[in-house]
Amino acid sequence: MSCQVAGYTVSKTTPLNLSVDEAIVSSRKSSSFLAHMLAMIDPQQIKANETAKDAYEECLQLKEYLSEQLWTEVETDGISKVQAALEELSQALIKYEMTNDMVEGEWEFVESSTCCVPSY
Repeated sequence: MSCQVAGYTVSKTTPLNLSVDEAIVSSRKSSSFLAHMLAMIDPQQIKANETAKDAYEECLQLKEYLSEQLWTEVETDGISKVQAALEELSQALIKYEMTNDMVEGEWEFVESSTCCVPSY
């Protein structure tokens, strides 16, 4: 089962039948879609947005699948591609989770005026 939003297809199935290359392509699309959703939606509405939740779940599934498949790669190029895809997925997932945590009041922004250069 899947739905299409803004030209992206968000599937609701576990990607166990994908090849590693297909999973990498899907991960790029899914992480990009989730990042764009987060940029377009009011943070207060993200938790209730079913499309964003589905994209998040798909990213989680792809991350789990690619993490498992990383151990099957033997060529440096293949390992690098999987690692890059995992990094993109992780960034999108973290942004979604942090946005939800901020909305729930678990995070707070603190402004710092401290300089990082040591004084002598």
